[in-house]
Amino acid sequence: MDDTHPCQLYIWDGTWKTLVARRKAFKATTILDGMELSEDEIKVMVEEVLVPFTLVLVSTNDVYTIAQAFQCFLPWPGDLVDSNPSIHTLKPTIY
Repeated sequence: MDDTHPCQLYIWDGTWKTLVARRKAFKATTILDGMELSEDEIKVMVEEVLVPFTLVLVSTNDVYTIAQAFQCFLPWPGDLVDSNPSIHTLKPTIY
């Protein structure tokens, strides 16, 4: 059974979320590289890098930035995974 679906990956940037990558999420997966994911983490694979030098939120031995995460599996906080890619979070206009 294929449990993947397209998603968007965000980080907190001050008081709003910033879109940094697009990818596939594997919601049914609970183990990644032999480690059990916490309840609030989701296994993702980055397919499109939008902000390459953003640090990943859960670093591994080999991956520290979104650019290094391209085509790699990594855990990501579930509250920063948007499974509705048609809706974008925009930064507020500063006057």
